[in-house]
Amino acid sequence: MADDDANGSSPKVSSPAANGLVYMTLICFLALGLLAGWRSHRNAGLFLKALKSQSMWALSLNFLAVNIGSGIFFTLPEVGTIAGVTGVFAYAFACGAPLFIFAVVGPAFRKRNSSQWSMTNFIMERFGRPLHILYGIASTLFVGLYLVSELTTIYSVFELLTPLHPLAPMIVICVVTTVYTAFGGVFASLVTDAIQCVLILILVVIAAIVVGVSVRPTKADIERAGLLKPTKMGGELFVILPLAIAFSNMYHQGFWQRTFASRSDHDLRWATFIGFWLVFTVTALIGMAGPLAAWAGTWAPDSDVPGSSAFFTIIASLPGWVSGLTLVLTTSLSCCAIDTCQTAMFASLYDLVEQRVNVWTVRATVVILNVPVIILAMRAPDILQVYLLADLLACATILPVLSGLFRRFDFIHWVDAFVGCFGGIIAVGVFGQVYLGNRHDGWRLLLLDGGLYVNDERVLGAFCFAPLGS
Repeated sequence: MADDDANGSSPKVSSPAANGLVYMTLICFLALGLLAGWRSHRNAGLFLKALKSQSMWALSLNFLAVNIGSGIFFTLPEVGTIAGVTGVFAYAFACGAPLFIFAVVGPAFRKRNSSQWSMTNFIMERFGRPLHILYGIASTLFVGLYLVSELTTIYSVFELLTPLHPLAPMIVICVVTTVYTAFGGVFASLVTDAIQCVLILILVVIAAIVVGVSVRPTKADIERAGLLKPTKMGGELFVILPLAIAFSNMYHQGFWQRTFASRSDHDLRWATFIGFWLVFTVTALIGMAGPLAAWAGTWAPDSDVPGSSAFFTIIASLPGWVSGLTLVLTTSLSCCAIDTCQTAMFASLYDLVEQRVNVWTVRATVVILNVPVIILAMRAPDILQVYLLADLLACATILPVLSGLFRRFDFIHWVDAFVGCFGGIIAVGVFGQVYLGNRHDGWRLLLLDGGLYVNDERVLGAFCFAPLGS
């Protein structure tokens, strides 16, 4: 199945095997999506909203699906190589903990939002058209950024593991998810995500067992790497990442769709609890590939290999069939992430036009928007950087909007919320100017061009002052 590449750095799955694995997986998912969509494609309620259609266990798997994508193969191990085990657990906790917010906010949402469908629809009812437009555009951009990062990851994984040109499978994955979500809507996405996540959990368990049996660093190797010790960066990540991910989730329609799909508030609460542990377990296992690669000697801080590739240095040391398993796992994760983003983008756009445009026109718009997303993904932007920019913008703007959920804040007008959103952005720039001592670097903090891993507290301050300023 696998051949060593020219540098011997990773065993590549041969072209026939790669094509067979990827396209057979996609054919199965396409058939599954169309089968699920058969129930919903003529039912407008299931197609557009899927309200109260998901049980506790199905919803738990869906919360896992909306939280993970193939990007976790790069971002999580990289955290482990820089901030150690503390950083891995901080990231894993931050990925899962924000689900509990939906267990609290979801029931409040059901009471205040008459249609119980989406945040944008609620904002229209509560604040009016101006803020509705702003949030709708922001939500669409957010989902677009998530799609860019996901497709960038697919491109990179196919480059690392196969001799195929990544563009073809990347486009086919987008086409497959577009077809079954266009046919079955939100309900098809929910059903396929739940089944895909069962497959993902099985593959992750198999991979964890193989790595545990095959990679056995000595105690001396572990002590030499020093990644077991608590780090300052790891402690800061326990603050930065939960704030970043919690607020950005509020802009992701995929989370709201799943919240409204719960059969009851009881199912929602249990689904967030189970979903938290599923997300925490999967992300922690993947993230530990970073420290493990350093302990086993497959990756070193002074090597030319970036920490984001630590996971794949371990894969390179294992039998070739593990690369094939990783390819199937990547395809499954990508389908989960992309179909969720596509249905979320559809919901944002459909609400943005106040549901007055034909559904298929909006669907066609989503397809067209996939084109610039693919072009941007081929430029291989820094995946973590894309996430960070979206997260900081969310931290700066979402609290004024969420205040509308609670009757004690009924006095807040759309103008107040609008000013609050810009106040959060300005607060980051002002903090940066004061902290860094000059206007240029201070306001560039809004771009986070230094990334997450810096030697001072500028990023921590930005994520703390953003919500305070709003």
